[in-house]
Amino acid sequence: YDYVNNRAPYGTAYRQAADSSFAHHYPTKLRQGEYIELNEADTTQLVKVPGIGRYYAKEIAFRRKYLGGYYSVEQLLEIADFPKETLAYFEVNPAKVHRLNVNKLSLNELKRHPYINYYQAKDIVDYRRLYGPIHDIEELKLMKDFTKADFERLRHYVEY
Repeated sequence: YDYVNNRAPYGTAYRQAADSSFAHHYPTKLRQGEYIELNEADTTQLVKVPGIGRYYAKEIAFRRKYLGGYYSVEQLLEIADFPKETLAYFEVNPAKVHRLNVNKLSLNELKRHPYINYYQAKDIVDYRRLYGPIHDIEELKLMKDFTKADFERLRHYVEY
């Protein structure tokens, strides 16, 4: 103790600051074999995945809201430069996906979904107007603007 200046030596003050509640605590990362449910996790849980920082956590949450949920972990690869090695830390419950009722939504509501473009939404609306409600996803195959890849991606988001 320094009696002249009436203070403790440098090391003591530093230890007190490090032990205080003001010290920054970094989130612990998940270990091998631990998983996060992709459709329920918030950004604070997502950054616990090794290789996922704030940017990817925000992108995952944004795309989940925009899509209506994830049906597959591989959908994360649609995010630019997404690290493939992180896919092992995610699980998906496809029951949590928000589905679009193609018989009730307007053209504008349909085209808001990232997997449906304007021409596809127009085909759906025109088909309903001409032939009545859609009863099966197979009816979308008859429309000229749907490719096989579009059909496969969309099948998880459509209800009747």
